[in-house]
Amino acid sequence: MGAALNSSKKTAPPTPYTAKVTMPLPDDKTIAGVVGAYYDSSKALNVEKMLAGTEDMYPAIQGIVKAVFSARGVDPKARQMIILRAAKVLNSPYEWQANVTLSTNNGLTSEDIDAASADGPVSGVHADYVLICRATDEMSNGGTLTDDTLSMLIKRYGETLARKHILIIAWFNMLSLFLNGCRVPMETTDKVGSHKSPLG
Repeated sequence: MGAALNSSKKTAPPTPYTAKVTMPLPDDKTIAGVVGAYYDSSKALNVEKMLAGTEDMYPAIQGIVKAVFSARGVDPKARQMIILRAAKVLNSPYEWQANVTLSTNNGLTSEDIDAASADGPVSGVHADYVLICRATDEMSNGGTLTDDTLSMLIKRYGETLARKHILIIAWFNMLSLFLNGCRVPMETTDKVGSHKSPLG
């Protein structure tokens, strides 16, 4: 574990949407027709509702969500740091809100979560989190990785796991952009509870 996060380091979660136009969530009948009989409006996250509005694309999206949240060899805490960092860098308030509880449920500390919201590079937490957040920053801001960061990922995780981490970063970039583009409404009740992933 690294040193404690410098208390003078500026941190802040993503800011609320300011746009006036929003994509409406599909109605419950439409969502149920796409999602299936297990759909429960009171428990379904708004992200799932909005994704169901893509209709024929929804099954493929659910497939990648399942793959991302059950990827063999990927530490769930590192995955959650990727999600939080992508939300911070891309200013995705919904992604941040939905994943703070999931992150805590997966074992991240309040210090880890604060570090993910740093305005500058992430520091003061486990070296794996610093590396994965560095990679997330580079991909989110520049669309690729530097040679140094890619070399560090391969050295730390090996080729297969490095690919998985890069794919997870790319997925949460895409998801954050989708959430921001549609302005998915913030949750007003706790739908996460003790779950460790959207899969349950």
